[in-house]
Amino acid sequence: MKSVGRAIREKLRTAFHTHGFPKGARNALGKELTRIQMGLQPRDGKWLTGVGRSVQEIRITCSKEAYRVIYVTKLAECIYVLHAFHKKSKTGIETPKEEIELAKKRYKELVQSLRGS
Repeated sequence: MKSVGRAIREKLRTAFHTHGFPKGARNALGKELTRIQMGLQPRDGKWLTGVGRSVQEIRITCSKEAYRVIYVTKLAECIYVLHAFHKKSKTGIETPKEEIELAKKRYKELVQSLRGS
């Protein structure tokens, strides 16, 4: 039986590959998630209080491209990745609204599923 940590790593690896994250971005995001697991803050993070309680965004630049992971901590003593995406907009630093809306939806689903268990 796989450990929970290994299963999470496999899901993240699949998500990052599916979204076309290059190896450098995958490695940097993995290191940031490891920092968070150790109780540290990401090197370049941003609180997304509009998404939900304890939700943060990790921001990575790799080969002049921007990659983001939106995650939540302090829910059932776990870290949950809500969304990972390649930020393609060149017209601003704001996280695109559709990405925020997807993270909000997933946050609500996560909270509901944790209440039901």
